[in-house]
Amino acid sequence: MDLPFFLLLLVVVATLAWFVGAPMLRQRRRAARSRKALPQEWRDWLERDMTIYRRLPAELRERLHAVIRVFIDEKRFVGCNGLEVTDHMRVLVAAYAGLLVLNRPGVPDRQLYDDLYAILIYPGAFVVPESHHDETGLVTEGERVLSGQTWDSRRIILSWEDIELARDEDHNVVLHEFAHYLDMEDETMDGAPGLGSEEAYEAWSEIFWEEYERLQDDVDAGRPTLLDPYAATEPAEFFAVATESFFIHSRELAARHPGLYEQLRRYYRLDPASWEA
Repeated sequence: MDLPFFLLLLVVVATLAWFVGAPMLRQRRRAARSRKALPQEWRDWLERDMTIYRRLPAELRERLHAVIRVFIDEKRFVGCNGLEVTDHMRVLVAAYAGLLVLNRPGVPDRQLYDDLYAILIYPGAFVVPESHHDETGLVTEGERVLSGQTWDSRRIILSWEDIELARDEDHNVVLHEFAHYLDMEDETMDGAPGLGSEEAYEAWSEIFWEEYERLQDDVDAGRPTLLDPYAATEPAEFFAVATESFFIHSRELAARHPGLYEQLRRYYRLDPASWEA
């Protein structure tokens, strides 16, 4: 065996070993981290600042604690515009993000926002550049003020001011942006996350488009809606806003939009409308 061929073979074997071994190593690390007890101070923060945490059944609380430990140990939190990220901030972000995947098979050892590297937190709303293309091809440069943005599968940007406002349980920027992340897991942000089967996609599509068009009609007619009118701007926003409502206004959503609630219940594998107030 000549040297170049041997070196090539060595590279191939090492690459295969990495692809096989890296996920197994990550799962072992996550399993060890998930067994660490959650500090009492962290539990106190959740009790005080996360209304939905107080409604969680005991079994789901313990599962959420494990997810929080892994998420905080693994993901990088970056303060922007001079913001110093505290453990309190990390815990709240990890808790809301963890809630969305709480009953996923394998979590937290796997399927825990595996591609996500960093969460960037600004003190308040932040400005991003925006280009608008009209029908004639004219490009207009401008800016948008945002409270959150899912930049790609590697980074999520949040406003701490808006996270704090989530204590009022009306809107929740963390649930919203992490729903966008889940929407992108099938490589397209189109309002349909990975559902696992053709039958599930068909059922989702039927209910989703019916509810989406109904909301658009209500917004155009000026009728009051349970879902924030922003959900009518595009399918991806409809899914993210519906996710917020699923956890925040669970019983109202189940009563007024039972088909939509049922699809979200199947996807998240949770039934928050049944949790005690």
